[in-house]
Amino acid sequence: MASQLGQVAVNFADNIMVAKLGPAALAGVSFANAIFAICLVFGMGISFALPPLISEAQGAGDDRRISSFFKHSLIVNIAFGVISMILLIAFIPFMKYLGQDPEIIPHAADYMYYSALGMLPFMIFQTLRCYSDGLSETLPSMIIIIIGNVLNVILNYLLIFGHWGLPQMGAAGASLSSLISRVFMVVGILILFRYWKNLWGYLSEVRFNIYKSSYFKKILSLGIPSSFQMTFELTAFSAAAIIMGFIGKVEQASHQIAINLASMTFMIATGLAMAATIRVGNQLGKGDIPRVKDAGYSAMIQITLFMIIAAIGFVLTRHLLPTIYMDNEEVISIAAYLLLAAAIFQIPDGIQVITLSALRGLQDVKIPTIITFLSYWFLGIPCSYILAITLEWGPIGVWIGLIVGLTVSAIFLFYRFKMLTNKLEQKP
Repeated sequence: MASQLGQVAVNFADNIMVAKLGPAALAGVSFANAIFAICLVFGMGISFALPPLISEAQGAGDDRRISSFFKHSLIVNIAFGVISMILLIAFIPFMKYLGQDPEIIPHAADYMYYSALGMLPFMIFQTLRCYSDGLSETLPSMIIIIIGNVLNVILNYLLIFGHWGLPQMGAAGASLSSLISRVFMVVGILILFRYWKNLWGYLSEVRFNIYKSSYFKKILSLGIPSSFQMTFELTAFSAAAIIMGFIGKVEQASHQIAINLASMTFMIATGLAMAATIRVGNQLGKGDIPRVKDAGYSAMIQITLFMIIAAIGFVLTRHLLPTIYMDNEEVISIAAYLLLAAAIFQIPDGIQVITLSALRGLQDVKIPTIITFLSYWFLGIPCSYILAITLEWGPIGVWIGLIVGLTVSAIFLFYRFKMLTNKLEQKP
């Protein structure tokens, strides 16, 4: 949970510090993130193929496959990092054609450039982190992510506002800080691994001169559907941000604040979800189906309790939390209103991410991908557009559509996990 929270804390710190530059800068970063996050989340989905494969191999006692899966995953992830970096940089000149306020485009373009360069170190770190997590060694990545976030905040202070003789780079300074932090995290986690006997042992056995197509196929068959699952949800939220931009830059800035706060609880949920993936995969490797069910259902119960507490927190502090970002009264008022909607979707959001991850532990990814696509793009986003633009409900209409998509997804994914585990339990 701490590692996942740390992953999004980079963006959280960027938003808070960029917000001091004004609504246009914050809206620009919001717009850039709506596009950049598509590649970021797709890359995370590809890297998330590794933990269930490693945890299953560990449960089955097959050490050779652990090293092989890591090696093949690293190659896949580096390739994706390079491709996405090139595509994002090439897309920068076209950002001005997406119907946004012209005032925010320079901020968005500045932020996008260094964010794109950060994709390669991000994907390398994700490989190392997922390898460690798959072996149930989650402490190294947590340590490095926390240190990396501290470094990012310090660099933000220096580069955004131009302190200690450094240039005042504005939004570009925030993304350059993130790039430097991500490079540091790759180096840092490798140093930790060197002194972590269990982790370095498998890595020392890796031979990069031999590859098998069957391993690439296995990683991609899990990773690509997982990426689409995450991308369908992320692009739904990105589309919501763009729809909000059609309403106005103040509403878009307010939306960014509310969604950034909601993403904090979501990332905690994804931390527990990763634990569900690892434990489900490990027990599946051992052939212990009752414990597979225990791992999935206990995670669902825990996330439901946590999200109830988070929802209450959003309701009680909805007027206070937006003031962390800026003192614009109009932005704060709209953001406080949207946090009420964020409170409502906490529970379905938590359940759907847990069940997706538990199903990933079962290596079931194709049907869940279809469920997420239909939930977000056939229900959620059309509802958001119709309510917000056609019926002129404004910002709250966008968020009602998101609630609809998340709730439908949570219901169907839960029944999918229940059905599959019951079938496995009935087998000899």
